[in-house]
Amino acid sequence: MPHTPCPMPHARQKFAYVILACLTALLCIFVSPVIARDTTNQGFTVSIAANLTQEQEAKNLYTAGRFAEAVTVLQQVLQIYQGNDNTIGQAVVFSNLALNFQQLGQMQAATEAIEKAIAILQNTPNSPQRLPVWAQVWDIKGNLELAQGKAQAALSSWETAASLYQQLKDSNRAILTQINQAQALQALGLYRREISLLQNLTEDLQKQPDSLVKAASFRNLGEALALAGDIEQAKKHLQQSLEIGQKLQSAETIATAYLSLGNLAYIPGSKSEQKKTALAYYKKAVVSSTIATSKIPSQLNHLRLLIELEQWSAAQALYPEIQSQIANLPLGRSAIYAQVNLAQRLLEMRQKFPELNPETIGKILAVARQQAQQLQDIRSESFVLGNLGHLYELSQQWSIAQDLTKQALNLSQSIQAPDIAYRWYWQLGRILCQGKPQCNQQGDITGAIAAYQQAFNTLQNIRSDLIATNKNVQFSFRETVEPVYRRLVDLLLQSSTPSQENLIQARNVIEALQVAKLQNYLQQACEDTKLEIDKVIDFQDQTSAVIYAIILDDRLEVILKRPNQKLSHYATPPQQKIKEVVSRLYENLQEEGSYEELQQDGQKVYNWLIQPIEKELKESKIKNLIFVLDGPLRKIPMASLYDGQQYLVEKYAASLALGLQVREPVPLGRSTIKVLAASLTQPPNNREVSGFSRLANVEQEIKEIKNTGLTVNWLAEQEFTTKNFNNKLNAANFEIVHLATHGLFGADRENTFVVTADGKLKIDDFDQLFLNQGQKRDHRIELLILSACQTATGNDQEVMGIAGTTVQAGASSAIASLWDLDDEASVPFIKELYQHLGQRNISRAEALRLAQQSLLKNPKYDHPRYWAPYVLVGSWL
Repeated sequence: MPHTPCPMPHARQKFAYVILACLTALLCIFVSPVIARDTTNQGFTVSIAANLTQEQEAKNLYTAGRFAEAVTVLQQVLQIYQGNDNTIGQAVVFSNLALNFQQLGQMQAATEAIEKAIAILQNTPNSPQRLPVWAQVWDIKGNLELAQGKAQAALSSWETAASLYQQLKDSNRAILTQINQAQALQALGLYRREISLLQNLTEDLQKQPDSLVKAASFRNLGEALALAGDIEQAKKHLQQSLEIGQKLQSAETIATAYLSLGNLAYIPGSKSEQKKTALAYYKKAVVSSTIATSKIPSQLNHLRLLIELEQWSAAQALYPEIQSQIANLPLGRSAIYAQVNLAQRLLEMRQKFPELNPETIGKILAVARQQAQQLQDIRSESFVLGNLGHLYELSQQWSIAQDLTKQALNLSQSIQAPDIAYRWYWQLGRILCQGKPQCNQQGDITGAIAAYQQAFNTLQNIRSDLIATNKNVQFSFRETVEPVYRRLVDLLLQSSTPSQENLIQARNVIEALQVAKLQNYLQQACEDTKLEIDKVIDFQDQTSAVIYAIILDDRLEVILKRPNQKLSHYATPPQQKIKEVVSRLYENLQEEGSYEELQQDGQKVYNWLIQPIEKELKESKIKNLIFVLDGPLRKIPMASLYDGQQYLVEKYAASLALGLQVREPVPLGRSTIKVLAASLTQPPNNREVSGFSRLANVEQEIKEIKNTGLTVNWLAEQEFTTKNFNNKLNAANFEIVHLATHGLFGADRENTFVVTADGKLKIDDFDQLFLNQGQKRDHRIELLILSACQTATGNDQEVMGIAGTTVQAGASSAIASLWDLDDEASVPFIKELYQHLGQRNISRAEALRLAQQSLLKNPKYDHPRYWAPYVLVGSWL
């Protein structure tokens, strides 16, 4: 049975785990599309006939979302089983209690219940009724373990459950349990194993005769593949589920398949055409469904997209229909969430339709609150109260809004639900500032900072759960997570002379935001090995300084770290919008002849970032600038900034850091450098990598590297396949990997790849080829050079592709380009770069600067189009 997203996870949760799903919106369940899930393997373990009626009642209560009532019934059944010494019955009840306690947020009670079930079954090894209960107990145990972040333990439990289901010849439950294994593998970052497992499941399902169970399994498999990022295969399997439903004439199977297809097509912030595709699926789901419990989720998603597409008349006609049907839903969590979801939609519509006043919306939420209290559903009550607080926040009734938000926060803390607690901390911070950009005497800036700090700390603790999830979470990051970081920095730096403590805290938040963004891009956790930049520039490299820039709504904030100095700070309110200047500069940097235009805008950005601190940089004798940049600033090569007379590259070396603290930088040693080079002149003629031009000069580029006297192992043309590259990489230790081939850094990891003779080498493959192999070698790659790769559209998100590639390769640093390089100019550039790499007293950043200067001094290549796009990310030494 389909239901709204973000309740506590059922035993068979197939989409993003609750914390992931609940980070997708202001109030998660109200903004994310409703998710169709299968209930074939949800709910209770097998019943014991002696108390079938009461157990069925408890199961019905559980399915309806009336968990506290289900607990009461189950405890009555438990007393009966304990009275007649029915051990198997007791195990069944304890496992079912675990499910309900988990839904209620009582994780300790849930864990204790499942452990009691296991202990009982371990002491009754010979009971004929034991095996099916034993299988489902391990199944539930896996779910509880994943809920507590114990992915490895969950994987082991589900492997045990799958094996037991196979002994029972219960192929459906075995398949669904393996889908859960895929979820655990993803949480562990074991993507290869996950994909292999899902592919094997596909083969198993294809062999089964068509049935409703097979249709449900295909749907769950499709949703799991969507989480794994395989959108095409996900769509294929969801379509198969739909076709089986149509063949068997199952209205609800058809409806849930359409709902899942709509969710797959929908991406927050996506183009209108994609939204229209999702809208069409939701319409079909509504038409196909025959019961309110499955129709309402599709209608709510339908309404959301109508609002986003500004189809106001259709939205106005739809919401009363949804409201009337919600009133007929049975009492339970689904009904509560549907009401709050509708309230959130009406909040979005209220400026267009005056009749949707706060009182009208408040009445809907008041009913939902009453139902949550009646069910003793703390999580649902927290959602309702928080949303009520938001309603009063929008009405600027600050005292009531604050009181309701604190109540919601207390409830979320009582069930240890950080995924929603951070929302209410964030909301409390906004309320304390009374919605004003400047949190002054009218607001409580101290309290607001404290609230935002709590929201930030909570996000830091659960940020690993922001990853390994579907596109909805990835794209909603800017709406649901990023504003917390930015507003905290804003509050910390509102004073014209912020304290050193506030500067340190603000810088930590900026760095944490960069890490979170990179994790979000990669959809996996990054290693936590720390690079203490302060220590490096204080003791190891006293010629470098770090410049942190963050773009706020009304200003650009910059923090400077110099060797052995306290942090300094300055703010600049740009005369023009940053995005406009940066976009124009980015375009002109690529247009030959546009010297005057790019120098004008380059000077503006220089004046924002560098001019206020020029004196300090000279005093500290700084030679290298390490930039931690924000937003659109990331797509501008800092070397191209202009001071009115010189480009920055003529004064300083420059490198980028994304706040990711990887490993301590180590200078390259000329005598030890070994290079693995690969080149491809003619890209393969296939659809996968179509549109790339011939690279006539890559062979000469590699020859120039060899001419410098370095040891080069070269894979050329048709030899440059993924397999051969992998074999070469394993054969020896290499300090530098140089890929002279086309590549693309896209806005997401699916569109970030390097072209090989046999197709694509994707960023996900880098993890396997470099990082895992690096663990077997004495050391990892020091420098990855991607000499013909480029960003796809100049989107600042694509710079994440460069950083992501570096991380996936386990490299200390990478050199790549921000736009399409001139193939001819790359030859003298590479020649000059390799002549300096590893030379005494020449860092990687300085080697890059000298190579760029050599092109700048050549009249043929003096335009930044040729020398500026190269950027160094990571270690600069």
